[in-house]
Amino acid sequence: MSIQAAAQRPAAHLPVSAVKGLIAMVCSMALFITNDTFMKLALREVPLSEGLGLRTAMVSFLFLGLIVASGDLLALRYMFRRSVIVRSSLDTFTTFLYIAALAVMPIASTTTIYMATPLITTALAVPLLGEKVGWRSWSAIIVGFCGAVIVTRPDPATFSLIALLPLIAAFTGAARDISTRSIGPEIPGSVVGLTGTLAFCLAAALLAPFESWQVPSTTVLAYLVASAVSFGGGTLLLVFAFRNAPISSLSPMRYLLVFGALISGYLVFGDLPDAWTSIGMLLVVGAGLYAIQREHAKSRAARRAARDNRNTGAVGLATGTCPPAAACAPSRD
Repeated sequence: MSIQAAAQRPAAHLPVSAVKGLIAMVCSMALFITNDTFMKLALREVPLSEGLGLRTAMVSFLFLGLIVASGDLLALRYMFRRSVIVRSSLDTFTTFLYIAALAVMPIASTTTIYMATPLITTALAVPLLGEKVGWRSWSAIIVGFCGAVIVTRPDPATFSLIALLPLIAAFTGAARDISTRSIGPEIPGSVVGLTGTLAFCLAAALLAPFESWQVPSTTVLAYLVASAVSFGGGTLLLVFAFRNAPISSLSPMRYLLVFGALISGYLVFGDLPDAWTSIGMLLVVGAGLYAIQREHAKSRAARRAARDNRNTGAVGLATGTCPPAAACAPSRD
């Protein structure tokens, strides 16, 4: 890697932000699969609009509490920014489509179909964000996707019209992730999350007249509370991740959802993984770990090149010789 190329790398590749972003992404995926599990349990007894409406109302109070506790009340004015509204709208479509499929399809099958999201997100990041995606990153994504397919080996009957819902959700989810980059750092993640939950509540209210709501049992309320806490935490971490790490590095982390779905399916719904499932799990986890290793390697290379750049410039200025023009040029940062 040349010194000039390293100097032009975006800030997301710096060790502190990029590695923290990857860690946040892994934790976000764990929380989202926890949310999926509790929502699937709750939707056995209550309709879709009621389950999502009650959960998102709880999450709204959670985000509002975080905003008050952090002293970010003035930041609520950012809720009406176009970038925040666009992300919230896309997130609402994505969640409703995905949860609607999750209510009637096996959790592993729904998750696997939704795993088209990283491929779509990475493809969109090239023309829309100008990110450079190398063959190693593409390979990690493809290997992870192949592992996800091996895990469930969906039966042809699975691909009904209902199965199209998580696929459409993958497209809207990719657009949502891309749009997150347009949200300025001055807007707290809790404000972004609150805007999204309010959009959910509005959508649930519009759907309510077409479904029969009922008084939820104590067990269902417990499921919804657990789902709300998991979803709220996952949303905050997801926003942080896409603000601080390259999309091409975050995309393979999506496949951890499949790994989580397998654990949930086995422990909660009684699905026992077989040999093929185990192979798929290894591919999914391996792709994710490889992506983390690649990000660490790129971060170290960028830091080393930046240090060499500074040292070369300092020597050139001290001796009056500046062989590489870029090294002795004054900083514009």
